[in-house]
Amino acid sequence: MTLSAVRELTIPGFTGRITGPEDAGYDSARAIWNVMHDRRPALIARCTSPADVAAAIAYARGRGLRVAVRGGGHSLPGFSTVDGGIVLDLRPLDHVIVDPASRRVRVGGGAVLGDVDRGAQAHGLVVPAGVVSHTGVGGLTLGGGVGRLMRRFGLTIDALLSAVVVLADGRVVRAAEHENPDLFWALRGGGGNFGVVTEFEFRAHELTVLPILATFHPLDRAAEVLETGERMMSAAGARNELLWTSFMRRGPAEAPWMTDALEGTPGVMSLIEWSGGVDEGLGLLREIERALDPPAGELATVPYLTIQSITDELLAPGTLHAYLKAGFADALTETMIDQLIDRGSRVGSRLSVIEVLSLGGAIRDVPNDATAFPHRGARWLINIAGQWRDPAATDHEIAWVRATFGALEPHLTGGAYSNFMGDDEARAASVAYGSTLSRLREIKAKYDPDNVFRLNQNIEPAR
Repeated sequence: MTLSAVRELTIPGFTGRITGPEDAGYDSARAIWNVMHDRRPALIARCTSPADVAAAIAYARGRGLRVAVRGGGHSLPGFSTVDGGIVLDLRPLDHVIVDPASRRVRVGGGAVLGDVDRGAQAHGLVVPAGVVSHTGVGGLTLGGGVGRLMRRFGLTIDALLSAVVVLADGRVVRAAEHENPDLFWALRGGGGNFGVVTEFEFRAHELTVLPILATFHPLDRAAEVLETGERMMSAAGARNELLWTSFMRRGPAEAPWMTDALEGTPGVMSLIEWSGGVDEGLGLLREIERALDPPAGELATVPYLTIQSITDELLAPGTLHAYLKAGFADALTETMIDQLIDRGSRVGSRLSVIEVLSLGGAIRDVPNDATAFPHRGARWLINIAGQWRDPAATDHEIAWVRATFGALEPHLTGGAYSNFMGDDEARAASVAYGSTLSRLREIKAKYDPDNVFRLNQNIEPAR
């Protein structure tokens, strides 16, 4: 599309700003978090209302333009941008409105987690969500929403009460338990396949601080750490307040408690977190610390806002290339632990990790068919994340991710978390949505029969 077409553009009902390739600010407007995806949209439409979104969709459909939806721009496969199409940029819709009496939080579709965290924490509240504060609320929520509070409060979709959605035909509808309930079901785990969410309404919970034990062990003690995590999280009395995350990675230089001897060496870093009463949590974490006897580590009570933003600078938007593959596991078996250690010994970039994240708890308390998220029975999420700054490392890092997934795949249960998938997945929809796919295809046919919203882990409408 030419500059003159942009200049002459008139979309009835559109009040936001439109940016084209020859306009000032185009390059900054099109940039997203993952610099692997350097795409050039024909238009970027900064939407200020649901009416703007509807008008931009109508314009795109009338001209055969592909539609990308940008919230936080954190889509790892680059789905929040498009070559030659139109980006619906929701960033102006970043409001966060907290009602502390009802513990309800209304959030614009362009807000990021940090917006929600700050707004809710002003009232001593949290909305369970992800762990990096510049992640977009929209993409994270629609894929399910894993994070540090999920074992206690459930996934982000389990806190979702309603959503305002602009459909492919321009209608603006509300989805809730008793209003368009099929759409509400599909939004909770079915991704951005059904429309553009311009506002979410969440239930919030009380919480302001977290006791956290951070540790690092060299590879020769990694099996001990992972076996302890498996034993504790699989125990019949495992508390929902306890979250165990281990990372096969190099010793992080940015951690103030890291020793010089271990910095940069392959090993296992663990974050063991407690979301219940502080005194009880500190007591339990001290017992774990004594059992693990880490050569480097720290036990502290950390403000929620601090832990949510602690990696913001390290993982800043527009600074990293990223590629990942992930899957679920029922247990950390001896042979799987051997593979984790072997692949962890081959890690290249200091930012690349194999994340071993405990699930269960409140996630499993929700019936598997209550939402479109089909993986509630899994006990571990294994996320192989290659992250690097030097473009010359791209081939090596992608090869490491793929080889690591290949080594671990025999130990996985099948299926994948849609937010931890690339743009090159085979059978993406069946892997992401599993047992819910057939019902999702029927709902897709009802709300987006022409598959306008296909830049995602796409669900083909039933025919």
